[in-house]
Amino acid sequence: MPIETITKAGRKRLRWTFKRVVEGERVRKAKLLPAGISAKEADELARKWEAEIYALASGTRKAVVTIGECVSTHVADKSLDWKDATKRIQILEKWGAEYANQDATDLHNWSKGFIGYLRASKDRKGRPKRPLSDGAIRNILAYIRAAIKYAHKVGKLEVDQTSRMVIPSVNNERHHYPQRAEMLQIARACKNRQVRAAIRIAFYSGMRRGEIMKAKVTRQGFSLSDTKNGRPRIVPIHPRIAVLARKTKFTLTVKQFEIEWMKAREAAGHPETKFHDLRHGAASEMINAGIDLFTVGGVLGHKSVVSTKRYSHLVTDKLATAISEIGKKR
Repeated sequence: MPIETITKAGRKRLRWTFKRVVEGERVRKAKLLPAGISAKEADELARKWEAEIYALASGTRKAVVTIGECVSTHVADKSLDWKDATKRIQILEKWGAEYANQDATDLHNWSKGFIGYLRASKDRKGRPKRPLSDGAIRNILAYIRAAIKYAHKVGKLEVDQTSRMVIPSVNNERHHYPQRAEMLQIARACKNRQVRAAIRIAFYSGMRRGEIMKAKVTRQGFSLSDTKNGRPRIVPIHPRIAVLARKTKFTLTVKQFEIEWMKAREAAGHPETKFHDLRHGAASEMINAGIDLFTVGGVLGHKSVVSTKRYSHLVTDKLATAISEIGKKR
């Protein structure tokens, strides 16, 4: 019978333990039961798990590999290589009870139910909880899918059934391209010298915030050894930010930077503008100046032309302008 225990987070949960000799072998198992489960449900689940152990020991049933086991294997083997390891592990642990005991080959209905729960405004006990956006849900499922694929790759899982997972589609593309006037308004409203410099640098280089704060200034330009696509690159320094580039040293934390940025955009009357939009603004300026998409992608550090295609409509606008000139009297 499951007994109550206290988790590392200090929460009360029921734990099932199994310590017996089955078919001449000592078997020890322990599992945390899902949060909010009743005593009756816990007993039924315990009996089911015990029956599975006896079935496996007698050879009448193959072992079930759970999503929880796949995740544990993936974290143990690969987490040191993840740039976002801390964040990813926290997310996986937070929702662990929802997938820990789920069969890793029976994913269709489980993923549909999991998505529904993440979108819900109440938890398993009927208490209010914050519904997650489809973007956040997609990220969680992507982490889980990667773990299952890895388990299959290393031979822990016989069949990869991740293609049967239901994953919400998300369109995160923004189509706001700040022009120079908007950039200057926000920069002038910014009280922090470092953030003010970063605003100008972003617009005149197309670099991401993280890249700006880590870039080394060389004779060739901004030297980036660690980029989002994993490839180092050099970004030439625009004459209008040459002095800023050489004099500014970035010491702010990401949180401090965000606070100063939000203050500046509010003060300038552009509360919806994101810092990343300045990167889009840089792309727009280059395209409007007649620079081809391939070169724009090189400046922005896109690994694939697919990433640059989001700006293709800007080129279309220029073509429309050119077509409109046909037949005009001179």
